[in-house]
Amino acid sequence: MRQEDIDWKIYHIVVDENSVSADDILSKTGFDRETVTGSLKRLESGSLIEYDGETARILSLHEMLLKCSIKNAAADPESPIIIENGVIKENPNYKR
Repeated sequence: MRQEDIDWKIYHIVVDENSVSADDILSKTGFDRETVTGSLKRLESGSLIEYDGETARILSLHEMLLKCSIKNAAADPESPIIIENGVIKENPNYKR
C-alpha cells in the first residue's frame, strides 16, 4: 500500500475520532507501529494533525492556516520575520 493511501486512511480515523491514540489506530488499521507512527508524523508535518507521540488530534482550519503561515514565513529569506529557537523576531536582512 502506498504511503499516501495509508496517510489518507489514518487521517480519516483521526477526523472521525477528533482525538485518538496511536494504539487505537493500530488496532483499527492492523498496520504495524512503524507504519502508523510514520504516517502520523507525515500528517503532522503537513499541518493536518497534532501528534505528541501518543495521541493524534485533528487541527482546526485556523490552526492549520497559522501553522502553514509560520512555517512558510520562517523558510522564506525575504520574510519580514524569522523564527530563532522558537522565538519570532524581526528579520534584520528584510528590505522594505
